[in-house]
Amino acid sequence: MLELLPGTGAVLPGTAGTLGFGMTPDEAAATLAAVPGAFRSRQCTTLTRAGYPELRHAHDAWLTGILFDGSWNIAAPFGDVVLTVAGGGPGRTDRLTAIRVEASARTGARTTTPVVWDGVDLFGNPARDVASVLPGPLRPSAPGTADLTAERLGLWLGERPRSPSRWSRAVLLRAPTGWERCCAGTFACARGGDGLTGILF
Repeated sequence: MLELLPGTGAVLPGTAGTLGFGMTPDEAAATLAAVPGAFRSRQCTTLTRAGYPELRHAHDAWLTGILFDGSWNIAAPFGDVVLTVAGGGPGRTDRLTAIRVEASARTGARTTTPVVWDGVDLFGNPARDVASVLPGPLRPSAPGTADLTAERLGLWLGERPRSPSRWSRAVLLRAPTGWERCCAGTFACARGGDGLTGILF
């Protein structure tokens, strides 16, 4: 079981320990390196903070995990879910601020590794049932998306493609994240962002 603790971090399965918000890159890497199968991810793009003239686009890329920061490139598999980490926004990249968990199971399959918040298996239960127990207010993470954010928890839930009945991605953020200069809230920029700006525009 992987337990998400809003404001604190995540308790890792087995004896892997706790990943705490505020850890340095080296501390987080040391904790995750002890997990069998942990690996350093490779940079597949050149999307760095320097490539975004507007913070709102960089923030969107950071939220979706496509903004690259070499000091936070370790990933740890726990059964059929994979956990990755990220530092904060401008001037705060030296401390753990984001924990991402994604299901690696095939489309439509239930995960075998529970990802739990307050006793609720976020990926193992129907999305609507999970949403019904999250503290409000809840809102989509962006207009027109099926994703859901629970601001009070610092939690963003996303859905598996073609299988909208269950969540397959969870992002837990520490507040503040370091992106306050551009954002009206933790999960949304005041004027909207587009993390692909560094690739397509």
